[in-house]
Amino acid sequence: MSNEGTTERDETGKQLQRDFQNYVKSRNTPKSKENDFWTPRDVFGSLNERFGPFTLDAAASKENALLPEYFDIEANSLEQEWTGKVWCNPPYNKQGKTSIKDWVHKAYDSVNSGLAQVVLLLIPIYTICNYYWHEKVFPYASHLVFFRGRLDFGGPHRREGGASRHGSVGIVFQNAWKGTGMQVLTMSTKGEWLTKEIWDRELLELKLKNGIFAQGEYLDENRFLVKAGSTANLKPRKSWRSSSIKARNSLIEEGTLMSKDGTLVFTRDVTFSSPSKAAECVRATPSNGRKLWRAVA
Repeated sequence: MSNEGTTERDETGKQLQRDFQNYVKSRNTPKSKENDFWTPRDVFGSLNERFGPFTLDAAASKENALLPEYFDIEANSLEQEWTGKVWCNPPYNKQGKTSIKDWVHKAYDSVNSGLAQVVLLLIPIYTICNYYWHEKVFPYASHLVFFRGRLDFGGPHRREGGASRHGSVGIVFQNAWKGTGMQVLTMSTKGEWLTKEIWDRELLELKLKNGIFAQGEYLDENRFLVKAGSTANLKPRKSWRSSSIKARNSLIEEGTLMSKDGTLVFTRDVTFSSPSKAAECVRATPSNGRKLWRAVA
């Protein structure tokens, strides 16, 4: 049997791969791999006014830092503690073993741990194809800021023609957000606010290892609604010393919480004054509702 046909196909495949690599290289400019760019000052000013004042520039250099306190490449920002209100326009191109995903995870973890009050990331708008959007951004960001047009990043590596080759988006993680979902904002490339709307994340859930399962949703003014059919722990923890105990006992007495198979079951929707009060009722112990109620996977 002749191998001539197989060899010919292999050579054709290799040539197609070479052609594709040459095509990709031809799309890169000499400055495509540079990372030292300056955020447009008007854009930073508007974001700083709304979400700041920022206290730390987490990815900067001496030449482009927007704040007195900053981490440069030598400081290795991803290994540092981010505290206060953090501004971060990280390197768009991969550096060593780090990528945009690492910066998103660092921002989320810094806020979720309580070290930082706010982190605003300005990153390329690669969305659906990247898992970090589904794991961290869509479930937990308080705001997304989309820009009508591509931003004109300045500095020594500024691209001819001005605007970036990629669109950008601002992602905000913060503990203080009291909205009912994620707020989506749009801004011009000159820093002018254009529109805003609320993207409702809809259903949230709270799962415990003992099988307790509750579902709910945010309402206005930070109130939280627990859905009928949700379950709750039957016996309170001994450490629970709260006015919430009295409210929970009232729900049991009126039949809104009914005992069934060693648990309590919500017989109707119940509105609580906060997500923490709702979580306390479900867990029968002090609870941080902001961390416990999670988006439905």
